[in-house]
Amino acid sequence: MIKKVVIAVIVLVIAVGLGAFLYFDSIVKSGIEVVGSRVLGTSITVDSVSMSPLNGSGSIDGLTVANVDGYNSDYAFQLGSLAVNVNASTVLSDVVEIQSVHIVQPRINYETRIVEDNIRDLINSLPAGDGGTEATGEAAGARVIIRELILEEPQLNLVAANLSAPIPLPDIRLENIGEENNSASVADALRIVLGEVSRSILNSNALDNLGEAAEQGLQGVENAVEDAVEEVGSRLRDIFN
Repeated sequence: MIKKVVIAVIVLVIAVGLGAFLYFDSIVKSGIEVVGSRVLGTSITVDSVSMSPLNGSGSIDGLTVANVDGYNSDYAFQLGSLAVNVNASTVLSDVVEIQSVHIVQPRINYETRIVEDNIRDLINSLPAGDGGTEATGEAAGARVIIRELILEEPQLNLVAANLSAPIPLPDIRLENIGEENNSASVADALRIVLGEVSRSILNSNALDNLGEAAEQGLQGVENAVEDAVEEVGSRLRDIFN
């Protein structure tokens, strides 16, 4: 009888382990979408996750962060493919250790109204501290340690006053978000990353670049009008001659 119980327990443990193995990608995908959306107060969607439950390495594809209400751009961030390396043994624990996140050419829509912009409004939507509101407190209280995060060749699209212009940004690299004995909440980790992105944008003289783009656009319209007038004049001269 005892032997049968032991065998049943072993079979159950194997079944649970196999289920976790098979659905590991879905668990990670759901965690990103549910926790991220609750903390940011806007929709986060992921196309697919491919992670090894054995070593925690893999990729997250098609991660898109929607704008908060009041902005017209399709999204705030579209991250394409992220190469990630997670300490797999911590995925279901209270503190998730993310060893590295490497994002190549993330696309950022920066929609500004001079005194406010969509990135800073995303930051302002984050719950304060580890608790936050009743709706976001549990999600905000999840803890992470991020050893290294790299945004390589960020692709910024600056949107203001019905004008848009591509703006180059330098690479962004952050290290040790959260410490061994002082891990960061998801909200605080996002606040650090978004704050660095915001500083990079503001230090890039983005509005000056947009002004130049607007001037070039106006000059292009003027040139097109002049060319059209000249063409009409030339045709009229041909008719009367």
